[in-house]
Amino acid sequence: MIKTTLNSSENILTITLSNNSVNTISINILEELDKAIDDINYDKIRCIIFNSDQSHFCAGADLKERSGFSHKQTIDFLDSLNHLYNKIEQLEIPSISVINGACLGGGLELALSCDFRIGCENSVYSFPETSIGIIPGAGGTQRMTRLTGISKSMEWIFTSKRYSSDEALSDGVIDFLVNSSDINEFVDEFVSSIIKNAPIAIKAAKKSINSAFIDLGFKVEREQYLNTLKSEDRNEGLSSFKDKRDPNWKNK
Repeated sequence: MIKTTLNSSENILTITLSNNSVNTISINILEELDKAIDDINYDKIRCIIFNSDQSHFCAGADLKERSGFSHKQTIDFLDSLNHLYNKIEQLEIPSISVINGACLGGGLELALSCDFRIGCENSVYSFPETSIGIIPGAGGTQRMTRLTGISKSMEWIFTSKRYSSDEALSDGVIDFLVNSSDINEFVDEFVSSIIKNAPIAIKAAKKSINSAFIDLGFKVEREQYLNTLKSEDRNEGLSSFKDKRDPNWKNK
């Protein structure tokens, strides 16, 4: 499930992931997130924050659920995920992800669809997809490359390595790294520095900046993702990763 909280005095909407210890993305969570985005009232909300009240931000897709999908259900789920992340990226107002614990796969793609990423010192990041025979298929190859450049994006995606919060900051994947005890104060101050300015100007600036990007790469990502679904590597890798994922993930 997710929880939504509106700070009416500051006009800030917080969407909190509260599904399980690793906040996997199931069909139900996807639908709840989609509805929360559709229900945004731009007359009342100046900024949106995504966070978690669990041990981890988001470990990506619910692989137990995904393992039972037909080919069509897999494509439908990916379509819905892409649609949601595109809507988040195209929000008229600034969006911020506040990341604790694991931020993996589809969870990292969620964070990348936001305008800013604030990481806690215990956070850990990874695109594990190539280790299970697929690629990041919800915009990860595109948004990661825009953010970090070609070589660094390839490093992250090709190796499936787990990166610490310090490494994520150094590589430009997160914008700020803050101690957990200071995170609320930092977020409040950062949001205040944005929303004190003219809302029409913020909206205009965001739309102008985002217009610098084109959509061709997302189409290529989809084509290549579909190619991986046909491989035996994907079937074996998905089963192996599902069995190995530790619900009590710690930054090792």
